[in-house]
Amino acid sequence: MTRRGVAPQMGTIGQVDSLDAESQRLEHWYLLLGELTHCLWSPHALPAMLQDFCRILVQRAGYLQADILLEQQGQTETYTFTAGMPEQAEPYTGAADSMHDLMVSELIAPQRRLTLHARAPEHFTDVHPLHQVLGRFFRELADAILAQLGMPGHRDLQNDLELLALSVQQSPFSILITNALGELEYCNQAYTRQSGFTLAELESKCVLWDNGFPDDLQHRAAFTALQPGEHWHGDIQTRHKAGHCYWERQVVSPLCDEHGRVTHLIAVRQIINDDQFQIREVEQALLLREQALVSSSNGIMITRSDDHDHSIVYVNPAFERITGYRAEEVIGREGRFLVREDMAQPDLEEIRSALREKREGRALLRNYRKDGSQFWNELHISPVKDAAGAITTHFVSVINDVSERVNYQKELEYHATHDSLTGLANRSLLNDRITQAIAWAKRQELHVGLMLLDLDHFKLINDASGHGAGDEMLKQVAQRLNLCVRDTDTVARLGGDEFVIVLTDLPESGDVDAIAEKVRDSLARPMLINGAEVFVTASIGISVYPRDGDHGEILLRYADIAMYRVKEHGRNSARQFVPEMGVTAISRLNMEGAMRRGLERGEFSLHYQPKIDLVTHTVIGAEALVRWHHPQIGLIQPVEFIPLAEETGLILPLGEWVLNEACRQQVIWRNHGLPLLKIAVNMSSRQFRQDDLSERIARIIQDSGADPHQLTLELTESMVMQDVSSTLSALRSLKKLGLSISLDDFGTGYSSLSYLRRFPIDELKIDKSFINDIHVNPDDAAIASAIVAMGLSLGLNVVAEGVEKIEQIQLLKEMHCHQVQGYYFAKPMDAAAFENYLIRYPVKIS
Repeated sequence: MTRRGVAPQMGTIGQVDSLDAESQRLEHWYLLLGELTHCLWSPHALPAMLQDFCRILVQRAGYLQADILLEQQGQTETYTFTAGMPEQAEPYTGAADSMHDLMVSELIAPQRRLTLHARAPEHFTDVHPLHQVLGRFFRELADAILAQLGMPGHRDLQNDLELLALSVQQSPFSILITNALGELEYCNQAYTRQSGFTLAELESKCVLWDNGFPDDLQHRAAFTALQPGEHWHGDIQTRHKAGHCYWERQVVSPLCDEHGRVTHLIAVRQIINDDQFQIREVEQALLLREQALVSSSNGIMITRSDDHDHSIVYVNPAFERITGYRAEEVIGREGRFLVREDMAQPDLEEIRSALREKREGRALLRNYRKDGSQFWNELHISPVKDAAGAITTHFVSVINDVSERVNYQKELEYHATHDSLTGLANRSLLNDRITQAIAWAKRQELHVGLMLLDLDHFKLINDASGHGAGDEMLKQVAQRLNLCVRDTDTVARLGGDEFVIVLTDLPESGDVDAIAEKVRDSLARPMLINGAEVFVTASIGISVYPRDGDHGEILLRYADIAMYRVKEHGRNSARQFVPEMGVTAISRLNMEGAMRRGLERGEFSLHYQPKIDLVTHTVIGAEALVRWHHPQIGLIQPVEFIPLAEETGLILPLGEWVLNEACRQQVIWRNHGLPLLKIAVNMSSRQFRQDDLSERIARIIQDSGADPHQLTLELTESMVMQDVSSTLSALRSLKKLGLSISLDDFGTGYSSLSYLRRFPIDELKIDKSFINDIHVNPDDAAIASAIVAMGLSLGLNVVAEGVEKIEQIQLLKEMHCHQVQGYYFAKPMDAAAFENYLIRYPVKIS
């Protein structure tokens, strides 16, 4: 462990309390002697020299007052300096009045007498070493006066120098003197005895810092930067001649010439024995721990661990900041006061158990600040043992305010399970609620009613008044449906204008009819949309557990059949499912044969919706969307036939045809000289689960001559999360072909970020439900921004679907979203119209 010195400081006697007495004595004697020497032998005028001599005795030697009287030719000149301001000094006029006064008189020449009065503090004695040194320097002062007066001196400094050299050589502490470059010129016996080296072995070497330790360069910079009057003190590591290392406490001071230039460095060292070292280490460790507690951003609370006393003994500043309570307000109280009356928290039992069993514990708790506001506390408690490690004396509790994280998670969970427009449960939450309702009803021998509502002629509202009016109607319908049911029931939006109501705890299957009538009456009241009254009706299909089925998929299917039966008989009514309706429903499935014939007769085609780069404002790709042109019915939208294709297995030949057609079209556009465009093709779940999927796609690419690097397969979240291991294998096989993988409808499923990072995915497509209201709904904007940021952090391309307004585009640009597609730019169009769009209509974003 390396310990650093402290910054240079001015040193005066009695002011450096961090060094030992001997280090202080040597250091300050050197400083004192240096200043006195400079005073005596620098070219100053005689009055200035005498006044400065008095000042040094007071400011550096620690005397209370110094007076010098110079008598010559019958006149006396007096020079005075006290511990206060010089002008406050009263010249010394009497004889010594106590043992604390020092009087020195020196006859320097005939009719010339020099007298010094120095008043010492009480801790000085008559035999104080400074008195002896002062006497010698007083004689040097006399010689200096004679030198200025042009008279030969009669004092020899040899005795003084010998005394000084003897004190240095015999000092019990190591003393080293180097030149200004740090090269050793002198070391005393204590140093050679301690280090094992002789002066001859070390002469001209930089022993102050060149010892092969990490801090040597820092020490060199600190020592060579010392200015007159400064010093460095601290602990250093020294290497013995035998090779072992030991620690010393050191003070380094510069020595200056008469011009104030640093000519030498003097170092005084004292060995740190084991006891001193251990005490220093303990002090530093305790200081470090205390600083860590004070500076921690988490709240720290230390409590007693007695069976009946868990009172607080310490809290750090972060605790005060998080809770709003001052330390004096909580010391002596038990930490449970932060929970207040909110005791019905499951995680509290974990903390109670940990306190009883004297072990670590973790919990996520609702806590309350002094002002009553709630925050989420991720609490971690740890026991503190006594020195023997046998008894738990205290507990340390770490308080982490994770309110922001918890609220964000709750918000994400809410949006993952609720419809963004109406706030109702979405399909995923609906399935969970149906499962729970059936499980409860099975135990209680009750019934569950399921109502599927489809608004009649809702498309007319959108066409006549716009999507904004349609959205407003959906919101009002959601509000009215919520008012028709109990808190234990569930209202969900499947999508579009379809709603589902789950009625729990029904004693009889017929009880659902009364709720259905209540719903119809509620919807019959006019709605105010854009200042106009609008009327809406609904077709309601009903199924009941256990009569019609024992799981949600069957109940939804039968409710859907009953709802279509209502539509076939004039709409605006409610019917319960009966087995006879299944026969009629099966007749609708004759569409299966029509689809098979349509594939053979070429009734299917692809439409293409452009994808726009938000940076270059150019078309860089397109999504291929399948359309069915039935010879009698006309254009049939995918939402009407894709579910049937999935259910019957026709999605496999249909999906293969779509991919083959998209590859063929890519080659045609390339031959027409159009820019390279990446075509995205949707893939169904059944198609993705084929064992030979990669071989099938490779064959299509090879036969068509398409460029696989310009093809993207779009998969949904729910699809890739069904079987993670098989998904990884399939995705890797597809990536080997050179294809890009896009995760479609992102945000509506249950993607795990850990899995998402593992999947070889190139693109995220933000679901339209999160884009619709980002320009007016801060929550939707926050979710979209989070998805974009997450995609960017994972190095993925991010595409926003369903863009219809310039405000949405501006927000997405600010979020750094890469690409967009939607009606603002173009609806899906056939291949010829798409090619014409590329040539004649360059993209412009206002």
